[in-house]
Amino acid sequence: MAAVHTTLVYAIAAVAGFACSGCVRSETRGAPSPTASGAIEGRIVHPGQIVPALRICAIGGGAPEQAARICVRTRRDQTDYRIENVPAGDYIVVAQAEGGATPYRLGGHMQQVQCIRAPCPSVPATVMVGEGARATDIDLNEFFAEREGFPTLSP
Repeated sequence: MAAVHTTLVYAIAAVAGFACSGCVRSETRGAPSPTASGAIEGRIVHPGQIVPALRICAIGGGAPEQAARICVRTRRDQTDYRIENVPAGDYIVVAQAEGGATPYRLGGHMQQVQCIRAPCPSVPATVMVGEGARATDIDLNEFFAEREGFPTLSP
């Protein structure tokens, strides 16, 4: 019976690894929680005719050099993403095109804000991830050629 249970656990883990239809690999900076981690997922709404390969990161609060950063890489023409093993907390989700020439290199899960002078630029929206929870519909809904003050994703 124990062998069947172990085999089932490995089978579920193998299937879960394919849940992000086409994700290339993931990376983590900072200490992920050893307890139940969550996930962030959504669509990639890129304005170009071809969606470039992207590095997508959930960046936690705090000083940029110390903020938790959990990233995945996607393949060209991939239209969805999932970031696994996200510890509970608040994050922004940003993306950067990798390789190739595209006029829209930077993107993120953005929200419109009100300001005194129009037009008001959108800002990265805060995504709250609960322990073991999955944040869905966190779409990468705006892309830019460049944007002053936008979070950078150094390798």
